[in-house]
Amino acid sequence: MKSREVYIGIGFHRGVEAKEMESAIRRFLEELGIELKEVKGLCTVDFRKTEELQDVSAMFGIPLFCFSRNEINGVDVQSKSAAMEAHNIKGVAEPCAILGASRNKVQFKFVKRKSFDGKITLAVVF
Repeated sequence: MKSREVYIGIGFHRGVEAKEMESAIRRFLEELGIELKEVKGLCTVDFRKTEELQDVSAMFGIPLFCFSRNEINGVDVQSKSAAMEAHNIKGVAEPCAILGASRNKVQFKFVKRKSFDGKITLAVVF
């Protein structure tokens, strides 16, 4: 079977610790049957490039891609996000995952989004 190129978008509330992000990512991948080695990018909005997220990126050995409000607002998204009211952007997890795949010239067919503990939202495209 051909290896997939998977991009994960992550949005999270202030104060979320690296171990919470790591746990949510591991659970999400396990639920979807995706291997960590298939993940080619962890993607978020530029103002969420926290030390905790950078630690998670380094621990997993996955590059971190960050996108601006303008880039995010240029993406067509399926789901509504609380980020629109809070930060004036269409979302974080879903549009950032799409942008990560697009930036890296990956054709994707599938988008899956899930919230963890009301503090972390993950989206995956492959």
